[in-house]
Amino acid sequence: MRIFRTWTFQWWEVSLIKICLLSLGILLGLYFYDYLISFLWLWWVLFAVTATYFVVRFIKEK
Repeated sequence: MRIFRTWTFQWWEVSLIKICLLSLGILLGLYFYDYLISFLWLWWVLFAVTATYFVVRFIKEK
């Protein structure tokens, strides 16, 4: 059995993986709501930092 091998996905398979992971995140967020709400500031900071990174990267490419 070869565990480490290269994979090539079609665009629709990547979409399915993203939908799957998004669904998992929503389900975990609903299940652990009381615990995660105390870290709401952290989620906003992570969003702001990653959004800023991608906006700057997008602007620099032009």
